[in-house]
Amino acid sequence: MAQRGWWVRGVVVGSALLLAPVGAWADKLTDLEQAFETQQKSLQQLQQEMQRLRQERTAEQQEVTRRVMEVEQKAAEAATSNWQVGFDPWPGKGFYLKSADGQHRLSIGGYVQTLAQVEASRNEEDVEGASDKAAAIGRHRPSTLKLHRVRLTFDVQLFKDFGLFIQPEFVGPTDTKGSGPSSTARIEAAFGHYTYAPWLKVKVGQFRDQYALENISVPQDLYFAAQRSFVTRALSPDLQMGLMVFGGTKLVEALPIAYSVGIYNGCGRVDQCTVDNDGNKEYTGRLTFAPPIPVGNLTIGANADFRTFTNNRGGAFDLATTPVAGTNFHRFNPTSVLGDLFGGNGAGTSTNGFRINGDRVTAGGDVVWDLYPLLFTGEFHYASQERDGLGAGGSNLEDLRMMGGYGTIGYWVFGNKLKGLLVNGRYEHLRVEDTKGNFTPAAGTNEDTLRVRVGTMGATWYINPNIFVRANYVLTDVTPGKNFFGVSNNTQGELTHQGIAEAIFKF
Repeated sequence: MAQRGWWVRGVVVGSALLLAPVGAWADKLTDLEQAFETQQKSLQQLQQEMQRLRQERTAEQQEVTRRVMEVEQKAAEAATSNWQVGFDPWPGKGFYLKSADGQHRLSIGGYVQTLAQVEASRNEEDVEGASDKAAAIGRHRPSTLKLHRVRLTFDVQLFKDFGLFIQPEFVGPTDTKGSGPSSTARIEAAFGHYTYAPWLKVKVGQFRDQYALENISVPQDLYFAAQRSFVTRALSPDLQMGLMVFGGTKLVEALPIAYSVGIYNGCGRVDQCTVDNDGNKEYTGRLTFAPPIPVGNLTIGANADFRTFTNNRGGAFDLATTPVAGTNFHRFNPTSVLGDLFGGNGAGTSTNGFRINGDRVTAGGDVVWDLYPLLFTGEFHYASQERDGLGAGGSNLEDLRMMGGYGTIGYWVFGNKLKGLLVNGRYEHLRVEDTKGNFTPAAGTNEDTLRVRVGTMGATWYINPNIFVRANYVLTDVTPGKNFFGVSNNTQGELTHQGIAEAIFKF
């Protein structure tokens, strides 16, 4: 009985011992579960808060990006619409209006060229014979002041690759009679151009043919007052309506070259022929290269030109050639920029020049050696001109042979074209004869072999890039002497004297 009571007591006590921790553990488990749930809720709240913050940040970033894009767009619009206005002091640039991005530009320039001509002497009284004396007086041009050229220039750049150039002439050079301006308010040059690459450019419109060094130079860039050489004016083409392909590159690293090839109407400026009224085209090519040399800079040029002078439907014009109305021929008469006529008939009473009809082939070369302070330039040109149907009974005459050149030497006393003083001299010659050397005149004319030799001394003072003055003394010898029209003191090959001065103002 006693043992049974002990066993029951043990069971009760053991059960109590076993059951007592289960309740505590249950409480702990409950506490842990509650803590976990609380932490889970907090984590969810944190995740929700993070998600909200991310959404707000994304929205803010999108707003910032939108505002930045708006600002950039407004800045780009402002940049493209912000045109700049100014003045470029570099010669020939003038006033400009350009876009801030450099894509578009309008430059407006121009120049005024005034001229003074002084004849050193008059000796009509020394001419023998009343008719010869009357002719001498008649061809005399007195000393005078004149407005030689007045031009404006509009130079447009579009999208960097395209361009437009327009230059109206308000007062042109003296006409071939020496009486005054040849024309007023005409178009000197007007063309459009496109640049594909430095080695490939295209120009179309009215411009000066790329033939000969002096011919392609604008008047204010010449080194002598008011005039190109006689051979340049006689044999180089004048302004023409045409198409030209040109550019520059390097054959090797140290040998830059430039080229131009053009096709033109060949009948003159648009105010001289609105269409190609003789139906023949002119073809011109020029190639220049600058070989490396130990001293200075050397540039060599080669030129070629082919054109036809036939008076079928109005004929063709250039600086020395004009069609003769009512005939089938042209008249070739070398003429100075002052209007002096060199191709008379040898009798001192006419300015008929030389009759020509047919093809003309011209070739020449030029050189520039800049050895500062020394400057050397020179050109030589040769032309063969047909004279079809101009002999007795409509026979063909021997081709006319026209050749000549010039050489100059200059010395910079100080400075350069921006500000400086240049003294220079030039010798030039021009000869016109036939290919046999024994000149045969055209039927019904008194044509004779022509030889012109000229020496010029001068100085140019570049006050600043936009203002300069020139003065030249010109000594001319013409054979036959009576071929020279425009200067009175020329008799039987006697030397003639002229003084020329000019002032140029450009912007």
